[in-house]
Amino acid sequence: MLKRKIKFSVSIINRLTLFVFFLASIALVALLLSSRFANDTKGSAYMINQLGLLRMKSYQLLSMIPFKQQEYHQLNLFHHFPTSQEYVDILDRYQLTEEFDQLKNDWFTHILPKLKQAKEIEPIRKDIELYVNQIDLVVSKLNNKTEKQLSYITQLQMLFIVIILIVLISQIYYLRRYLLAPWNKLMIMADAISRHDFSQRFKIRHKTNEFDLLGLALNNMSEQIESQYALLEEKVTEKTAELQQKNRVVFFQYQAIKHLHTSSPLCERFLIILHDLEKLVPLHQFQIRFYESDDPDHYQQIKPDNRQKLPNCQDPQCSACLMPSKSNESKGIQRYWYLQDSQQKYGMIFAMQPADVSLTEEQEQLISGLMEQMTMAIMLDRQIEQQKHYLLMKERTAMARELHDSIAQSLSCIKIHLSCLQMQSDLTSSESINLLNTMRKEINMTYSQLRELITSFQLRLNQTGFYANLTELVDEFNKKLQINIAFNYQLPLNVINSKYAINLLQIIREALNNIYKHAKASYVSLDVNLMHDQIIRITIHDNGIGLPSTINQDNHYGLIIMKDRVDLLNGNFKIDSKPNKGTTILITFKITNPIPIKTIEVP
Repeated sequence: MLKRKIKFSVSIINRLTLFVFFLASIALVALLLSSRFANDTKGSAYMINQLGLLRMKSYQLLSMIPFKQQEYHQLNLFHHFPTSQEYVDILDRYQLTEEFDQLKNDWFTHILPKLKQAKEIEPIRKDIELYVNQIDLVVSKLNNKTEKQLSYITQLQMLFIVIILIVLISQIYYLRRYLLAPWNKLMIMADAISRHDFSQRFKIRHKTNEFDLLGLALNNMSEQIESQYALLEEKVTEKTAELQQKNRVVFFQYQAIKHLHTSSPLCERFLIILHDLEKLVPLHQFQIRFYESDDPDHYQQIKPDNRQKLPNCQDPQCSACLMPSKSNESKGIQRYWYLQDSQQKYGMIFAMQPADVSLTEEQEQLISGLMEQMTMAIMLDRQIEQQKHYLLMKERTAMARELHDSIAQSLSCIKIHLSCLQMQSDLTSSESINLLNTMRKEINMTYSQLRELITSFQLRLNQTGFYANLTELVDEFNKKLQINIAFNYQLPLNVINSKYAINLLQIIREALNNIYKHAKASYVSLDVNLMHDQIIRITIHDNGIGLPSTINQDNHYGLIIMKDRVDLLNGNFKIDSKPNKGTTILITFKITNPIPIKTIEVP
């Protein structure tokens, strides 16, 4: 396809071919002329030799006088002289045809008849000498012509040498200028292109040849690649800026989530996040409105860029409301977003947006996602607060139930006894004294029950897991009893939840405390086992003095509380005790958590 576009007259290949053809033609012409002149010279030398033979034969024939008739055939001097066209042409080129014909005619006309008639040499000697002189004249002319021919050949060769040198110099100049120079420029361009430098350009001449067309193609390619590189660099710059922006957005979202899940006040968390948001979106003058109830007219509005802290600030170390806001003197429109879920509105976020600027879809999504995170943070804070209230109310309900089941009943009994005592006329009577003793016992029992309830309310899980807290409890009573309790624990991991753990720890504490106060035991064992059908059995045994045959409520109210706690677990409580043979407390209940296969054993 490229050859069709190159004109024949300007093609470098054609020009080089023409140069070679021209140089070969000159050399061929010079060779042909030299060959022809050499042949002519060769012919003239042969003619000179032949003429010399004629001269020599003339003297030979002179010496042979007189001739006999049978020797007349030897008198033909030109019998062996060449008569071919080649030698005829040589005589014509040297312009000696007339002289040669004259020699031939004189021989046959004047010399030959005299030789036939001559009897002696002297009469004809002079004619032979004159004829030989005539031959010498022709030879002399032939020599002169040959020397001129040789001189002409030399001049012609010099001329062709000069022409060839001129052609070679011209061709060298042409090759260096129109072949080597553009070739070097193309190599420079190729090297620059290999080094990703597309600034080099090939200079196009008016007449395009192969190098011009190749240079034009390289120029176009360099321009296109350079433009593509510029476009790619621009796109890379845009993509880099976009990725950096996305990286800032992701980092902002990460920091926002961290801020939202701290224990700082909501206003501090929100103001810090909105201050960072101003660096990513063209918004300013953020304001936060918190709803304290379902009434939208009752709210608290907070904004940054204040001169002094808000009077109702919850954190004296916080200065979020003093942070400066991004200023923008141009007029704008107010934007707002609701902080709400499907059930409740928690507040609103206000901001100013310049009138000549619009948010991109990514910025809108960022703000919407942030509003959802803020809504979730408010909702979680309120749920935590509600959970605290719920736990507090649950604890108060438990306290009320415990007080109602123990102290309230005792106080009610004391109240009845006081009423009966008031109706007695004589306080010194035996009946009055019995009532006072009964009231004293009730008050003592109520006081003891109050202490037990206080201990129960103060009980907390200090460590993670029932086993760790139970081990701590066993270590505590090992020190009190000054013996090592035989502790055997065979339960799967994490099978006792916190609800069961608190009650079980309180039951075991009460049992060990009774052993410490009353049993006088030298051996105590605590077994916690997993039975069939997910039944847990707790056995507390001692070798102490045991319980009396009749359990008096006045002295053993703790056992009643233990039984009540077991009832809360929907379990069974059993006491087996004999005087001086120790006491065994057996507690069984069924758990609801799935039981892992693997269990642990503690010696």
